[in-house]
Amino acid sequence: MKVSEALLKRRSIKAYDTEITLSEDEIRTLLSLALETPSSFNIQHWRLCAVTDPGVRKQISEAAWNQAHLREAPLVVAIAADPKAWKDAERYWRNSSPEVQAKMAGMIRQFYQEERLQRDEAIRSGSLLAMSLMLAATERGWDTCPMIGFDPVKVKQILAMPEDWIPVMLVTVGKGVKPAHPKSGQMPYEEIVFRDSFV
Repeated sequence: MKVSEALLKRRSIKAYDTEITLSEDEIRTLLSLALETPSSFNIQHWRLCAVTDPGVRKQISEAAWNQAHLREAPLVVAIAADPKAWKDAERYWRNSSPEVQAKMAGMIRQFYQEERLQRDEAIRSGSLLAMSLMLAATERGWDTCPMIGFDPVKVKQILAMPEDWIPVMLVTVGKGVKPAHPKSGQMPYEEIVFRDSFV
């Protein structure tokens, strides 16, 4: 499947076949593909929790206003982001020459001084990864649904997420049993795409 086909085919599916599971190899393949996502300075702010345990999925569902697809989908990927990941700057350039590693580490430390930027960039990186995950899943015949409709404090507690990490979103993965609703109204291209300036 081409990327263009996956973009057109992927829809948010909210009802899943509860008899189907993903193998450990399939989960690893999907998440490994998603980890190829680009990130600022190669920092890879994202941290993923692959949730397959039905009891944990039920708890997450309860923290998300009892949305059924979190219980039904065989895999829920919790995407978190570590806004302090930039502090370990050298590790992201460890395969480079010492000169490049030192240069990039210095740039990272200079760039990430502002806390708002640290948080924004961590969320941006996690969001990019979520889209990569969904496209990889679509290509491999799985259905997905991204969501932010959950209590972040409760989800952090359920997953024992470090206090300073940010819950970015949840993505369900499985085989849908109901098609997505018709597209609700894509805005016209001309209202969204500008040329050379936004005025």
